[in-house]
Amino acid sequence: MTIYALSTGSGISGISIIRVSGLDTKEVIKKLTNSALPEPRLATLKKFNKINTNELIDEGILLWFPGPESYTGEDMAEFHVHGSRAVIEAMHSSISKVANCRIAEPGEFTKIAFQNGKINLLKAESISDLISSETEIQRQQAIKIMSGKSSEKFNFLREKLLKILSNVEAKIDF
Repeated sequence: MTIYALSTGSGISGISIIRVSGLDTKEVIKKLTNSALPEPRLATLKKFNKINTNELIDEGILLWFPGPESYTGEDMAEFHVHGSRAVIEAMHSSISKVANCRIAEPGEFTKIAFQNGKINLLKAESISDLISSETEIQRQQAIKIMSGKSSEKFNFLREKLLKILSNVEAKIDF
């Protein structure tokens, strides 16, 4: 299954990013641009057209990330378009016409990244914490967890607890 969603905040803005991830990402790119795949990880200016009509939706930047070297571990693309509701709706409508494509559920890109071993559970949770952080302290804590500093502490404590547990079990046996 291929998923897509608005990755930036909803509402009117100068730029909006629509992310697509899954097996049919290449097909989505080809159908929206009527051209071959761009160079991987290189921002490319493209015209995005409605599928089956070739009516221009918008002109913007396309980033193509072949799997497994992407955030999710799958083929992934980002369409940087103007942030009007009409443009976003036209992009979503066109992507939905590609077979096996559906709108992503909240957090699904991160869930797929976790399932594909691209991030661990602590990092997945810290991404959610960072997105919802409202204070500087919350942001700093989420960054600490995301960077792995908290993970090192947890692993150190886990190793200590395992040693203590094995000593206790050995004493019980004797």
